[in-house]
Amino acid sequence: MKKIEIIFFIFIIAISLLSRSIEVLNKNYIFGFDQGRDYLAVKNIVVDRKLTLIGSEVGAGAAGLNGIFQGPLHYYFLSIPFILMKGDPYGGVILMFLFSMASVAFSYFLGRKIFGAIGGLTTALLFALSPMFIAQARFVWNSNPSTLFILLSCLFVYLGMKKKNKYIFLSSFFAGFVYNFQFAVSIPLSISIILLYVFVAKIREIKKYLILFSGFFIAFLPMLLFEIRHGFMGIKGFAVYLFGPKEAGASFLPSQRIIVDHLSSFFNAFMDVFPKNIASPYLLLLIVLIPALYYFFKEKNSDLRKFIGFLLLLFPVHFLVFLFFRNAVWVYYLIALNIVYILLFSYSIASAFKRNNKIIKIFYVVFLLFVLIRALPMLVNVFNYDIRDYGGTAKIKGKTDAIDFIYNDANGKKFSLFIFSPPIYTYPYDYILWWHAGGKFGYMPDKVKSGTFYLLIEKDNGQFWYKGWLETVIKDGTVVWEKELLSGFIVQKRIGR
Repeated sequence: MKKIEIIFFIFIIAISLLSRSIEVLNKNYIFGFDQGRDYLAVKNIVVDRKLTLIGSEVGAGAAGLNGIFQGPLHYYFLSIPFILMKGDPYGGVILMFLFSMASVAFSYFLGRKIFGAIGGLTTALLFALSPMFIAQARFVWNSNPSTLFILLSCLFVYLGMKKKNKYIFLSSFFAGFVYNFQFAVSIPLSISIILLYVFVAKIREIKKYLILFSGFFIAFLPMLLFEIRHGFMGIKGFAVYLFGPKEAGASFLPSQRIIVDHLSSFFNAFMDVFPKNIASPYLLLLIVLIPALYYFFKEKNSDLRKFIGFLLLLFPVHFLVFLFFRNAVWVYYLIALNIVYILLFSYSIASAFKRNNKIIKIFYVVFLLFVLIRALPMLVNVFNYDIRDYGGTAKIKGKTDAIDFIYNDANGKKFSLFIFSPPIYTYPYDYILWWHAGGKFGYMPDKVKSGTFYLLIEKDNGQFWYKGWLETVIKDGTVVWEKELLSGFIVQKRIGR
């Protein structure tokens, strides 16, 4: 590496640290439904010693795909900081931060390997500045680690153009491995790799296909074992989703509304790749795609041409796969495409420099400087604001402070606690009571409406559903007092019969 390249790389890492380290520094991170659910699952593995072959249900059970689950390794990865930090969810935040920083560093290695030094630095810079990939560092979520393994799969796809067995295996293994974090990302990525080797790389040896599918088999093995043990419930659930009764909402063919909604989701995912307000989204899309297509058709390097063909193939495959998905296509289902946009843009810039077109080179240098000038002040402002942000009911401090407030008011006496949360399930509070309150105060609240009991209410953004909860589920007891905390939580103290 040349000195100037090292300096630029260090600068990119510094930008990445600025934007990704906020929760690591202030220890005040989002801890909501998904985080509570996942940490209760990790507790089952580590404390209760109940191993699992599955992760969370796809779409948190709300996607209509009954019996289909993410892979279990997200839980097992989280179990490492769980053990090291004795159940403190802060350890998971550190893990997400490390995954994200590793993704930035590896994106540089990947870009440099495929496109050269200019391509590597551009790829890493865009990863460092991308709101989508910054967000992955800042809270625990099953989708967030997937980026690193998608990049690994892309590297081995590129190396696999030489048709070496180990690279073919690793490309399919890591594409399948992504299902441990987001099933909806892994499937189109895996299908694209199969199509690549069949129609682009044109592999003709049966042995190499056995190696290819052995990578998928090993990666998906936990799911296959779970399916066998449970009567293929996932496959049956998927069949019902596609071919079930129309009155139940099943439909094999997509409607016009679904096609329009999905196209909108693809466009929104693209907008999440680059820093906000740097250019018109449509202009930015043209800047990314048109030069990449031009250089692709002019490309003389056979392996590189095949790899760019693979990146372009991911677009129609994703769209066709999700045509059969009648629910919303969330942007985190399209993480692989976000990576593709960055790689295509880096390819265009690297190609322009290789061809020594001065006008195009000047345009790209000015554009990247403009992106930096617009993005850096925004990152500094976000850092300065978020490092001090209390976070209301969403973050860990608001939740633990509310629970501490109740325990302190109880003053060591036994009490009961009832919690209202808009998602209905109280996973984050159940976990905090076990990890934080149980360890700090030495006892857990009861669940009876006699004697002293408290209500902890997370307000529901103006819907006031909690008032219905008070009138139906919680009707007993005399209200002693009601207070609204700084976080926005409402706490009631009642005395029951």
